[in-house]
Amino acid sequence: SSAQQDPNFTLYNFNMNIINPAHAGSSGQKEISLGYRSQWIGISEAPNTQALNYTSPLSKNLGLGVSFVRDQVFVLQETDITIDLSYKLKVSETHDLYFGVKAGGSFVNIDLSKAGAPTGDPLFTENQSFVNPQFGAGLYLKHQNYYLSVSSPNFLNGERYVKQGNAPKAAVDNLHMYYGAGYHFNINSNVQITPAIMYRNTNGAPSSTDINTTVTYNKIQAGMNYRVDEMYSIFTMFNIIDNMKFGAAYDFTTSKINQINNN
Repeated sequence: SSAQQDPNFTLYNFNMNIINPAHAGSSGQKEISLGYRSQWIGISEAPNTQALNYTSPLSKNLGLGVSFVRDQVFVLQETDITIDLSYKLKVSETHDLYFGVKAGGSFVNIDLSKAGAPTGDPLFTENQSFVNPQFGAGLYLKHQNYYLSVSSPNFLNGERYVKQGNAPKAAVDNLHMYYGAGYHFNINSNVQITPAIMYRNTNGAPSSTDINTTVTYNKIQAGMNYRVDEMYSIFTMFNIIDNMKFGAAYDFTTSKINQINNN
């Protein structure tokens, strides 16, 4: 069987540090963000994700990022703790190229007692726990009017489930590649429109493409996102007070999963 491995995000533009370490410190200021995602509301044990990120520019064109991502679905709970380091190379008067590396660990726990297997099944009598190393890299090209992003948050194939018994099984993480781009159109001094695209490719699974447009008016952002053949979303982001933003997004599923539950 095939299944989702890395958590999906409705707004990759606001979670770039998680998927691309080169983004660390690229804003030129210290930032901390907290995100919560509940996927497929109304379906029991559906994916639930929390993410905490911190990024900061350092001296000598370096940038630092720290990420905590907790992802839970059914019997699986995974917590990723990673550190990003980026380096800025000024390639022209208007272009900055960032190189980034990501390193850390993934703590995987599988509670097989919740799987509902018959009592005494040897494949479900012992819970599984792993600590998998992570190592990824990325490139981020930044211009005043546009950006380009290429990254893989983890090159390593970590174990998710290995069971020796009557029928040995194994599950591993596959390489995820992310390709993104966006362009800023300044309508006037108060209004900016940014169309963007994010393409995700994973071995052994269908590719995923997000196409979105964000409209910024002063300190308010709003827009729509479309994930081809999967869902579309509406979102907003606005300042609560100076230097503090709040955002929310809602997905409308268009794939066959929407036949499972009316919610």
